[in-house]
Amino acid sequence: MSQSNQPDVFLVAEGENARQWEGQLRTSRYLPRVVRAAAEIPEDTTSPCCVLLVLSSTSELSGLHACARWLSRAEERPLLVLATSPDVMRLLKVLSAGRVEVIDATAPTEEILARISGAVAADAERLRRRSAWREIAERFRLLTVKDRAVLDLLLTGLPNKSIALRLSVTERAVEMRRASLMKKLQAKSHAELIRLVTQYEVFANFGLPLPIE
Repeated sequence: MSQSNQPDVFLVAEGENARQWEGQLRTSRYLPRVVRAAAEIPEDTTSPCCVLLVLSSTSELSGLHACARWLSRAEERPLLVLATSPDVMRLLKVLSAGRVEVIDATAPTEEILARISGAVAADAERLRRRSAWREIAERFRLLTVKDRAVLDLLLTGLPNKSIALRLSVTERAVEMRRASLMKKLQAKSHAELIRLVTQYEVFANFGLPLPIE
């Protein structure tokens, strides 16, 4: 991945299409990386990027196969497909259920570049959220058994006095544990603490993968 400030755009195109869009992307301050197939794109990209698949009349079938493989591996990076065939565009929109951004190749260049800019911005937000969840998951891993006991009762809405009775500790001990929880989870208020834990529990309790996985 590039160390420059230019966002990467992985360009999957052939011949004149590849040369044309490589030039357009460079002049628009993107860093185009021409590849022969989406499968060649490294999986460990850590900077905002998107993939631009340019279909010609002779590459529509291979393009459909590329999109199918992209969807089957649950790829998170934005994929934009430039196509000229109305039938191909309709098919892609139906099959991808919105996970592939299908663009009419005859649209103005400025409009296409704006869509690319939006895709890169969306990928930057995806990476930001993934990083945030990684940090949140690490905070939860640091909680002790006593932390979890208090936290579980806080989620039920019980006041400190009732929690103290349940755990056979003093109310002051509950207050201190609650303050420790807010510090460990970096919550600025009780409401923020409950909201954060509730979001996390949705993934943990239902066996769903965290957004970082």
